[in-house]
Amino acid sequence: MNLHLSAAMLGMMLAASAQAASPISVEVRGSVRHAGMHILPAGARVSAAALAARPDENAYMLGAALLRDQAIPAQAGLKAGLLHDLDVLAAQPHVGDAAARMRREFQRMPVTGRVPRMLAPRPLEATRAQDIPAHTGDRLIYPTRPETITVIGAVLHPCALRHDALTAASAYRAQCATLPAASRDDVYVIQPDGSHRKVGIALWNREPAASLAPGAVVFVPLADHLVRATAPTFNEEAAAFLATQVMDAR
Repeated sequence: MNLHLSAAMLGMMLAASAQAASPISVEVRGSVRHAGMHILPAGARVSAAALAARPDENAYMLGAALLRDQAIPAQAGLKAGLLHDLDVLAAQPHVGDAAARMRREFQRMPVTGRVPRMLAPRPLEATRAQDIPAHTGDRLIYPTRPETITVIGAVLHPCALRHDALTAASAYRAQCATLPAASRDDVYVIQPDGSHRKVGIALWNREPAASLAPGAVVFVPLADHLVRATAPTFNEEAAAFLATQVMDAR
């Protein structure tokens, strides 16, 4: 019995060792000099793929994204939860129209597997905490720099507005027609690097204007009093899902 157990454990160890020693395949696309599949040695880190691809002068590092298969199940669950909440909210008065519109928008958004990461090759290589081990199936995206800010959420139609470094999130919101169910107190700002935060815009909670980078998203949430009873975490989870989206890189 002990011999069988020892043999099984040895087999598992050998299999794990062989898997660990296998080359790593990483795809890179966008504004890079060497797009396509890169085969890295076992144990390589993400910076090795970034250095091999050589992002060019048009690459927008703030919007660069690492996509990883292991992150997809959790994000798929997050999206499913959002769509369920919106189905429930769509059946309620005062918020139903906004919820139905938002459901159509979220339904179209892909589950990306984005993992927030600094991806400028040399700084990444020099920052061990950021330079995580590469996995087969990883994808690196280097988009070009956009010129707009997008306003979505409880709005009549999503708006693409020209970026201005001095314009606050509340001012972008004011340029996009909002729905009656929209919150008047807060917006969420999703930056191109995948970070996001709630920003107070009312007189009672207004925060100092924060700079939005090109390509940022301003999410107009549903009014808290309309969702508190049935979907109290909806707005925060919607912002978290929006932070997983990736800029287009052709």
